[in-house]
Amino acid sequence: MSVQWQGDHKLLDKTREKQDFESELRRLGYDPSQFVVLVRREVGAPGPEGKPMRYKLYVNQVGPGQKTLILEGGPGKNWIAQFVRELTARRR
Repeated sequence: MSVQWQGDHKLLDKTREKQDFESELRRLGYDPSQFVVLVRREVGAPGPEGKPMRYKLYVNQVGPGQKTLILEGGPGKNWIAQFVRELTARRR
């Protein structure tokens, strides 16, 4: 199974971000099907005409005590690395 993608997730279809995120989850020992990611394009960000845009990702792991991680995506932003840093910090 894979991550449940919601919202403006089609913004990520031209990149490998979805696949890379799911691969990173597996590498860290998580089941991707236990995650829901809501993608929202930021207001005022350029449109999909091939221009750079910014977006926020709201990542939830399904289960008790779930907490939402809010990450930033777009040009110059590596939201997957942000996720790994946050997850690693939580494990300590």
